[in-house]
Amino acid sequence: MNLTFEPILKMTGIVRRFPGVLALDHVDFEVRKNEILGLLGENGAGKSVMTKIMIGIQQPDEGIISLNGKKTTLNGTIDAIQKGIGGVFQEGSLIPNLSVTENLFLCHEQDFLKWGVLSCRDMRVEAKRLMAMIKLDVNVDTKVSQLSPAAKQMVEIARVLWLAEQYGSTNPIIILDEPTTVLNDRERDTMFEILHELKQRMSIIFISHRLQEVLENCDRLHVLKDGQSVIQMPAAGMQVAEIEKLLVGSEFSGDRFRESEQDTPDGKAIFKVEKFGCTSAFEPLSFELRAGEIISVVGLVGSGKEELCACITGLRAHDQGTITVDGKAPTKGSPKAAVRAGIGHVPVERRDEGLALNMSVADNINYLVLDQLKTSGLINGQKEKQHALKWVVECLIKTPSINVACSGLSGGNQQKIILSKWLSSNVSVLILDHPTRGIDIGAKDEVYRLIRKFAKAGIAMIIMCDTLEEDIGLANRILVMNERKLVKEFDAPPNKKPTPQEIFKLII
Repeated sequence: MNLTFEPILKMTGIVRRFPGVLALDHVDFEVRKNEILGLLGENGAGKSVMTKIMIGIQQPDEGIISLNGKKTTLNGTIDAIQKGIGGVFQEGSLIPNLSVTENLFLCHEQDFLKWGVLSCRDMRVEAKRLMAMIKLDVNVDTKVSQLSPAAKQMVEIARVLWLAEQYGSTNPIIILDEPTTVLNDRERDTMFEILHELKQRMSIIFISHRLQEVLENCDRLHVLKDGQSVIQMPAAGMQVAEIEKLLVGSEFSGDRFRESEQDTPDGKAIFKVEKFGCTSAFEPLSFELRAGEIISVVGLVGSGKEELCACITGLRAHDQGTITVDGKAPTKGSPKAAVRAGIGHVPVERRDEGLALNMSVADNINYLVLDQLKTSGLINGQKEKQHALKWVVECLIKTPSINVACSGLSGGNQQKIILSKWLSSNVSVLILDHPTRGIDIGAKDEVYRLIRKFAKAGIAMIIMCDTLEEDIGLANRILVMNERKLVKEFDAPPNKKPTPQEIFKLII
């Protein structure tokens, strides 16, 4: 642990203003040699602005940036990488139809010219060297589209390292933005093993909402809140509860999943799954849902849980059995038919599949109820505005206006827009695929509140969560899947929840 070394990057008194918003308020920040630094903060705390300044996308309005003891400016991403600072972000920057080698050296092919001719052999040799450096066992001729999410991230890290080498940086700084969000446990463990080895030749700024993994793998922590530095400190000895208190400004409620608000529906089943199967994905299974009931489906990747939910929402065709909503069956393999039958879907890839990012907050909220907002066959602008404003208030969506594009909002607010869209549409059954992935603690609590609100309104829900604790805490019942079969069903009343250990031994 390198906690006494002089910083290689030092940012002093950094201020960044936007119209009506002070995004960073005289922030002091430093990165030391050969460390993993956890950068923590709720959505809107200032992390994104800090990282954009570090990679040269934005300039501070005030403050000083120093690299290796010398004052500098970072004028764009190329300038930043030439000075040894690069990033790997959630959106990804690789081109799927190009190979690993082609992605690694994209726009730098001239470095592999021999007598004016591109040497593909030299490129592959160098790509293999980089893969060995990051301990990634892949064929460098493989198209990136065929790689796992973990492998894609490691390729991006390798590219930043290679560029830093070319520009003579002896200790590059790499920013990793939520790198474990899409990884399974095994991939996550492997990534951390590699990062701990790589930090011997670089420094890492690690951004994550998963506090336990931050504490286990970071040397130091820097906490931002409301654009200000709250604290910089060693990670050793800190507890998750202490970090949560720093992030939200108070002790986090012990009733984390709002279990005290959980009802026990006892009416008739409104949603029935009967001998429902997909030969290539999961074996036939049956279960029912009552109005206002929440079922969690748990299992490892490959257990069949994702495919089950895809078949229910019509994203994938099933070939056995039936599903019915209030006695009516939607058309096979048709998302539109599923929606018409009253089945909604909050997808895991909210930015790509759940929102029209370039459309306004109002347009996204109103999308499913436009017919209800018409007067004499034409959409009534006043009704549109009133409907959107109602749900912005109802769902605590933080936005400067209902007319701004969703792309500029935090992940938590984007998720609340998706939830408000469904909550306002009178859907009967809602599938929630990792509803709190990539959002901060405060936003998670608001999502839990909305889920309880859905339930009290009589909406039946099927959820798949990021953690067993979340699955257990939210659910009335839990379905356990293993090797494409439904192997166990647990009741989960508020005062008698199964333990994660009871469930875990059934899914491995």
